[in-house]
Amino acid sequence: MAAAVGPRRAWSRAVLSKIRLSRRRRGLVRREIVIASRRKHHRGPARGETTRRRHGGAQELRELVPGGETMDYQNLLDETAHYVKCLTTQVKVMRSIVNYCSTPVN
Repeated sequence: MAAAVGPRRAWSRAVLSKIRLSRRRRGLVRREIVIASRRKHHRGPARGETTRRRHGGAQELRELVPGGETMDYQNLLDETAHYVKCLTTQVKVMRSIVNYCSTPVN
Protein backbone atom coordinates (compact mmCIF):
# COMPACT_ATOMS: atom_id res chain seq x y z
CA MET A 1 0.00 0.00 0.00
CA ALA A 2 2.88 2.37 0.79
CA ALA A 3 4.34 1.77 -2.65
CA ALA A 4 1.00 2.62 -4.25
CA VAL A 5 0.75 5.89 -2.34
CA GLY A 6 4.36 6.70 -3.13
CA PRO A 7 6.29 9.60 -1.61
CA ARG A 8 3.24 11.88 -1.38
CA ARG A 9 2.60 11.06 2.28
CA ALA A 10 4.97 11.05 5.23
CA TRP A 11 3.75 7.69 6.53
CA SER A 12 4.39 5.99 3.18
CA ARG A 13 7.88 7.50 2.95
CA ALA A 14 8.61 6.21 6.47
CA VAL A 15 7.39 2.70 5.65
CA LEU A 16 9.34 2.56 2.39
CA SER A 17 12.52 3.78 4.07
CA LYS A 18 12.15 1.14 6.81
CA ILE A 19 11.82 -1.54 4.13
CA ARG A 20 14.92 -0.29 2.31
CA LEU A 21 16.87 -0.09 5.55
CA SER A 22 15.86 -3.60 6.61
CA ARG A 23 17.02 -4.98 3.27
CA ARG A 24 20.42 -3.36 3.77
CA ARG A 25 20.76 -4.63 7.33
CA ARG A 26 19.72 -8.25 6.89
CA GLY A 27 23.27 -9.41 7.46
CA LEU A 28 23.71 -7.24 10.54
CA VAL A 29 20.63 -8.40 12.43
CA ARG A 30 22.22 -11.44 14.03
CA ARG A 31 25.20 -9.40 15.14
CA GLU A 32 22.95 -6.75 16.74
CA ILE A 33 20.96 -9.42 18.60
CA VAL A 34 24.13 -10.89 20.07
CA ILE A 35 25.40 -7.47 21.12
CA ALA A 36 22.04 -6.55 22.69
CA SER A 37 21.90 -9.81 24.63
CA ARG A 38 25.32 -9.12 26.11
CA ARG A 39 24.19 -5.80 27.54
CA LYS A 40 22.95 -6.14 31.07
CA HIS A 41 22.40 -2.49 31.91
CA HIS A 42 19.18 -1.47 33.56
CA ARG A 43 17.86 1.62 31.94
CA GLY A 44 15.33 3.98 33.48
CA PRO A 45 11.79 4.45 32.23
CA ALA A 46 11.17 3.78 28.57
CA ARG A 47 12.08 6.57 26.23
CA GLY A 48 9.19 9.00 25.83
CA GLU A 49 7.26 7.62 28.80
CA THR A 50 7.17 10.97 30.58
CA THR A 51 6.31 12.72 27.32
CA ARG A 52 3.41 10.32 26.81
CA ARG A 53 1.94 11.36 30.13
CA ARG A 54 2.06 15.03 29.20
CA HIS A 55 0.78 14.84 25.64
CA GLY A 56 -1.61 11.90 25.91
CA GLY A 57 -3.13 10.79 22.64
CA ALA A 58 -0.88 12.82 20.32
CA GLN A 59 2.20 10.96 21.48
CA GLU A 60 0.45 7.62 21.02
CA LEU A 61 -0.51 8.62 17.46
CA ARG A 62 3.09 9.62 16.77
CA GLU A 63 4.16 6.11 17.76
CA LEU A 64 1.48 4.40 15.67
CA VAL A 65 1.71 6.39 12.42
CA PRO A 66 4.92 5.72 10.50
CA GLY A 67 6.94 8.93 10.32
CA GLY A 68 4.73 10.61 12.92
CA GLU A 69 7.55 11.24 15.37
CA THR A 70 8.65 14.38 13.53
CA MET A 71 5.25 15.88 12.64
CA ASP A 72 3.44 18.78 14.21
CA TYR A 73 -0.05 18.15 15.56
CA GLN A 74 -2.01 19.31 12.47
CA ASN A 75 0.05 17.25 10.02
CA LEU A 76 -0.11 14.31 12.39
CA LEU A 77 -3.91 14.35 12.31
CA ASP A 78 -3.94 14.66 8.51
CA GLU A 79 -1.47 11.78 8.08
CA THR A 80 -3.38 9.66 10.61
CA ALA A 81 -6.62 10.09 8.67
CA HIS A 82 -4.93 9.13 5.41
CA TYR A 83 -3.12 6.19 7.02
CA VAL A 84 -6.36 4.81 8.50
CA LYS A 85 -8.08 5.20 5.12
CA CYS A 86 -5.28 3.25 3.42
CA LEU A 87 -5.34 0.53 6.07
CA THR A 88 -9.12 0.21 5.67
CA THR A 89 -8.70 -0.13 1.91
CA GLN A 90 -6.02 -2.75 2.42
CA VAL A 91 -8.34 -4.79 4.67
CA LYS A 92 -11.11 -4.59 2.04
CA VAL A 93 -8.73 -5.82 -0.67
CA MET A 94 -7.56 -8.71 1.52
CA ARG A 95 -11.14 -9.70 2.28
CA SER A 96 -11.95 -9.64 -1.42
CA ILE A 97 -8.99 -11.91 -2.12
CA VAL A 98 -10.09 -14.34 0.61
CA ASN A 99 -13.66 -14.37 -0.72
CA TYR A 100 -12.45 -14.94 -4.26
CA CYS A 101 -10.12 -17.76 -3.25
CA SER A 102 -12.66 -19.48 -0.98
CA THR A 103 -15.58 -19.64 -3.42
CA PRO A 104 -16.01 -23.09 -4.95
CA VAL A 105 -15.62 -23.43 -8.71
CA ASN A 106 -18.60 -25.13 -10.41
